[in-house]
Amino acid sequence: MRNLVKTGAGTPHLLMWLCFGAVVAGAWIYLVAVSPFGLQSGLASDLLRSLCLADDDPWSRRSITAAFVMWAAMVLAMMLPSAAPMVATYIDIAEAAADKSIAVASPVVLCLGYLLVWLVFCVAMVVLQAWLQQAGMLSQGEVLTHPLLAAAVLLGAGAYQFTAIKHACLHKCVSPMPWFLANWREDVPGVFMAGVRQGGYCLACCWAMMLVMFVAGLMNLFWMAAIGLVMIAEKTVANAKPVSYASGCVMLGGGALFLFLAVSG
Repeated sequence: MRNLVKTGAGTPHLLMWLCFGAVVAGAWIYLVAVSPFGLQSGLASDLLRSLCLADDDPWSRRSITAAFVMWAAMVLAMMLPSAAPMVATYIDIAEAAADKSIAVASPVVLCLGYLLVWLVFCVAMVVLQAWLQQAGMLSQGEVLTHPLLAAAVLLGAGAYQFTAIKHACLHKCVSPMPWFLANWREDVPGVFMAGVRQGGYCLACCWAMMLVMFVAGLMNLFWMAAIGLVMIAEKTVANAKPVSYASGCVMLGGGALFLFLAVSG
């Protein structure tokens, strides 16, 4: 590992991007396969249909499993790319430590801690999805059917884009170097917990936008990609506030439209 690190700064970064690309691409392939587009085009095989599609009971083991796999794929497709700057920063520091013959834990450990937070979020979303389906507030296309609830989700998510807690956590995602230097650990448990804490900051930034998928449609690939790009942009541009504020205004506008339709209808 030390020889790998010392072959050049680009090598571990290249490996990181290859791994990220393979995982993210696999997640998107799965989401396309189980989406209405994939099913209609024959992209999903009979085995994929039987294993990954829910039945009529939202609380059945098959439905819960299918929903969890779907949410996990969404997290890998939408959130893992936005974590790339954080992992790249860790690799930069790990390279410097390796040059000083200091053993450091693999970036994979950091990623596992990060993903654990989002997998717990997936469990919560599966429960919420099943409850909404049982209450008749989610259509067969996985879209909220209650306009007032849809308006509340959009208005809440839009307003959250302007809050101080959102931008405090976003700052730690955009500029992770000071945080890593202040909380540096080389051991596996310490790096894993660093991933958990970074995952917590990321969750605090993005949970509201993930809820918007209930309004857009849980299997709507266009909005999945659009929201994912917004979250990536927030964590990669030098000044994230314009991106957050612009997306917040869009969601507030959408929420106001849903509210108007609900009241007028």
